[in-house]
Amino acid sequence: MSSHEACCGTMFWVYLLSCAGLVMFAGLMSGLTLGLMSLSLVDLEVLAKAGTPQDRRNAARILPVVTNQHLLLCTLLIGNSLAMEALPIFLDSLLPSFGAILISVTLILAFGEIMPQAICTRYGLSMGAKAAPIVRVLLVVFFPVAYPISKLLDWLLGKGHVALMRRAELKTLVDMHGDAEHWR
Repeated sequence: MSSHEACCGTMFWVYLLSCAGLVMFAGLMSGLTLGLMSLSLVDLEVLAKAGTPQDRRNAARILPVVTNQHLLLCTLLIGNSLAMEALPIFLDSLLPSFGAILISVTLILAFGEIMPQAICTRYGLSMGAKAAPIVRVLLVVFFPVAYPISKLLDWLLGKGHVALMRRAELKTLVDMHGDAEHWR
């Protein structure tokens, strides 16, 4: 049985702030995993060349980060896993084990998965652009572990994912673009 920190002492606040930081970090990793991995390289290149000025800036910031998709995926998932696994360890210093597990699962589900993924689904481009410097640092930090796994994924699944459109989808896209030009 672990000893629990008394309320309001220095270590209590260190553990509590560590827990809050871990939940926020897990949320960032979870949201970025969905937000960045759902952006195709083709879409980003189109936005970088022909989007609105803000979309151009955002796409230009994101493109270098998402070029190696398997490395990005591994990096974000390693970061997310580390945060989610460390949270109960810190909570266990504040609460009984059962409470630590219950609070950990609740916090991770609400603020480490659902909220960030909902936000990054809607604002993936802008969130990804704002977080690009952090992701670059994480790519370097987790490189020794993420790189071999990403190479294994490249070998098993192939490098990169090419977005292909069927003839009907391409025709619809061209028709929609033509309709948009017609109404200007």
